[in-house]
Amino acid sequence: MLNWLSRLFRRRQEALPQRPFTSRVRVVHDDKFITVYDGEGGVVMLDWADIANVTVLTTDAGPFEIDLFWLLSDRDGRRTVTVPMGARGEHDLLQAMQIRFSGFDNMAVVEAMSSTANRSFQIWPPAEMI
Repeated sequence: MLNWLSRLFRRRQEALPQRPFTSRVRVVHDDKFITVYDGEGGVVMLDWADIANVTVLTTDAGPFEIDLFWLLSDRDGRRTVTVPMGARGEHDLLQAMQIRFSGFDNMAVVEAMSSTANRSFQIWPPAEMI
């Protein structure tokens, strides 16, 4: 009896473009470095010991575009590694940062993940330590 309703929703769902699960970017890390491969031959490395700031930038481009970016910057602010949401290795990097950085603000990460606006979220060091 409600088959027409089911078919209506199924067609609508099929018509929506699917969000890519991963970007072309790949991030790996070891005990010393974070290395980001941009998928086009570019490579950027940052020493864990040099990281002084972790920020998340969000945009209003979602949900069909990548709209969240991790920015890891050195002490001088001269070198920044950018990791887009969905990059291969992103989840492992997040876990490593949670372990390495005392005071890592998981609630700011949750807030950033929920954002649909152009915003910046201070993840580490916590805002009160800056």
